[in-house]
Amino acid sequence: MGTKKLTSLWLAATLLLTAGSALSAIRTISSHGKVYVPINNIAPYYGMQLSQTGKDRLQLKNKWHTLEFETDSRRCWVNGALLWLNNPVRKIGWQWSLEEPDFAKTIEPSVRPYAYLKSAGSRVVVLDPGHGGSDKGATSPRKIYEKLLTKNIANRVRNLLQARGLTVYLTREDDRNVGLSERCEIAARRKADVFVSLHADSADKTAEGAGTFVLSLPGQYSTHSYGQGTASTASHPGNKFDLANQALGTRIQQYLIKSTGQNDRGVKRARFQVLREAPCPAALVEMAFLSNPKEERFVLSKSGQDKLAKGISDGITAYLYDVSRAKK
Repeated sequence: MGTKKLTSLWLAATLLLTAGSALSAIRTISSHGKVYVPINNIAPYYGMQLSQTGKDRLQLKNKWHTLEFETDSRRCWVNGALLWLNNPVRKIGWQWSLEEPDFAKTIEPSVRPYAYLKSAGSRVVVLDPGHGGSDKGATSPRKIYEKLLTKNIANRVRNLLQARGLTVYLTREDDRNVGLSERCEIAARRKADVFVSLHADSADKTAEGAGTFVLSLPGQYSTHSYGQGTASTASHPGNKFDLANQALGTRIQQYLIKSTGQNDRGVKRARFQVLREAPCPAALVEMAFLSNPKEERFVLSKSGQDKLAKGISDGITAYLYDVSRAKK
């Protein structure tokens, strides 16, 4: 039997391995008490070709997926969508490598979501329009309140998902205050399979783009607090869904950027209360920067609102398709 055929058989067998055996199927290395996964070992695991596409870029590619890693950086791209790693890609010896949690809980569920979703539900979606009542949230230069935008988009997303046969609930149907814990309690009472909280951001006039947050891993920094103090080791109820969280967040971000064409701020991690206490796979979407006049115009337009709703609903639908695929 030829070498190429043997290699193909080995790759096929590798890709059929169960999710739980991923790390046992790939050679890891240890350094200073940490376990790393070399990128040149990830390539054969996924049946990809490894190449260097720039001074600081490594690319893994096959006919289904493209992965790109930025060396000495926490940024990587899965099929064009930006994901933030917990730790930078580092050179261990002569090999560029990821820390084990980044491969197992960021890359794997983003590339092979169906391998991790066999026990996930796929019928009930709870949408959480952020803020409400006396809590206006961010305010745009033209006095557009975040609480009104999130409710508007939530209604649009609900309509699109209901048209696809899904059961959808909102954590608030009107302009009122809803506590953060209460939002998660509503999701639990509704027996939610997916919980997505909608928000808009505010910073200076130049900040722009959309990003999606999932819950930080125990023992790892949140994306925006990397290197500050000691990373929390606490495990929260939402951490039961770490793999599904990442799969959901990746799908939403992929489709949101595809629909809107916004600046891709990536899938990040944070310990927001609604993510910590979520009773099911959850993500929090920051749809735009209301402080940016260009993005303010975008979210005020019917076209912009339609694109935001389409991207979020398509992302949720893609995740639910992954769940159905996993069950087959």
